[in-house]
Amino acid sequence: MAVGEGNCCNLLSKFFLFVTNILIWILGSILLAVGIIAELQKEDYGDVSSSVLASPAIICITIGSILFLLGVLGSVGALVELYYVLIIYVILLGIILLAEIGIAIFIFIRRDETEEIVREQMEELIVEYRNDPDLQNLIDSIQSDLLECCGVDGPKDWELNPYFNCSSPSLQSCSVPFSCCLPEENSTIINTLCGDDILKGENTARRNEVIYTAGCYEEFDELLQDLLPLLAGVMIGIIVVEFMSIFLAIGLIIDISSERKQAENYNIQKKKSEDIALQKRTNN
Repeated sequence: MAVGEGNCCNLLSKFFLFVTNILIWILGSILLAVGIIAELQKEDYGDVSSSVLASPAIICITIGSILFLLGVLGSVGALVELYYVLIIYVILLGIILLAEIGIAIFIFIRRDETEEIVREQMEELIVEYRNDPDLQNLIDSIQSDLLECCGVDGPKDWELNPYFNCSSPSLQSCSVPFSCCLPEENSTIINTLCGDDILKGENTARRNEVIYTAGCYEEFDELLQDLLPLLAGVMIGIIVVEFMSIFLAIGLIIDISSERKQAENYNIQKKKSEDIALQKRTNN
């Protein structure tokens, strides 16, 4: 390969890595900022969610921090050609890529176990519903707007929550959140009391008229099946970009290492030449 071609490839590699990781850095910064703001704006609820998965703010902070760090390492390492920074970038991106592939394989091979894990996590979210305002808003949005559902497999799942359980002394005993309520025709006002006592046996017959009776897991699974081609395409695109980033970063690392060796050899040869010249002058 000619020198000009090598410099051109090196420049294109740096440009691709820089632009890609700047976009990753921007996305990470947005998620991190949203997560931090949401966490700071929470009121003092005492014992908040015991599960990290039950806190949207913590999830945003975690993912945002990883993307922020990855973006900084990749963009700065490519722009300034920092050898060790690029090595850390390749290792971190490689770990993320392996984790993604591992999760995809696990979901494909162990579908039944994956479904059970998802159900358990959804049930955990129901238990933690009143403990985190962000989580509460998220569940309400999913039930009323996104999926139009109630509970994991149906409204009875809300008995898992200590506030809605029929044996609870709470005023919401044997009830469901207002987000389970069917919208009233020709009305923009939400009836927040429509789910009161709806889990009691005598109200079983009228549930279909008052609340959503489909479980959120079933609705989520149907939505996932509809979006599967799109999600698969996005995942393949992400994995391809990650592979390219690792490949190009390794290429830059090799180029930097080669340039270092050439510089060291040049300095050694220069030192030898200076020593020989000095020795000749001394002998003369």
